[in-house]
Amino acid sequence: MPTVSIFYGIIIRMFFDEHAPPHFHAEYGEFKATIGIRELGILTGFLPRRAQELVLDWAELHQTELLIDWDLCPPTADPHRPPEVGGIVMYWDVISATVTNHLEFSVTFADGLSGRVKLLPTHLHGVFAPLGDPDMFNRLQVSDGFVSWPGNIDLAPDAMYEAIRRDGEWLLD
Repeated sequence: MPTVSIFYGIIIRMFFDEHAPPHFHAEYGEFKATIGIRELGILTGFLPRRAQELVLDWAELHQTELLIDWDLCPPTADPHRPPEVGGIVMYWDVISATVTNHLEFSVTFADGLSGRVKLLPTHLHGVFAPLGDPDMFNRLQVSDGFVSWPGNIDLAPDAMYEAIRRDGEWLLD
């Protein structure tokens, strides 16, 4: 199943030899849903509210391109990767990440770029608050091209990639 886009830890994929209606698959951690392209809604499955909103906004933005891909691509063709906001295709796969200190880890991307990510204590609020616990932080994992922790905590691989490409590290404060 070709990957069409990856953003904020959400993976968008399409099968081109599948049944109607036109749809794509969205994955976010252990959650999966099938999204109708014409009706811009979940056909089957479940996504957490935040992920669902991001997916549906993305689908609305790229609805025309998704329908063209669905109608024109033969079963063996890769879909077009629609440009994201600002014309940048956000496709940065994290292939490895290793905790180096509490609130710090090293990361390597599929293209070989590597660097350091550091969460400052001021960033440990809201969804990130549990990462203040060293045991929780050490449960860092790489899944489907992004860094995550249990409890649906993840970091945007596109922002991480750009900061590391520019500065060699990503400081989250």
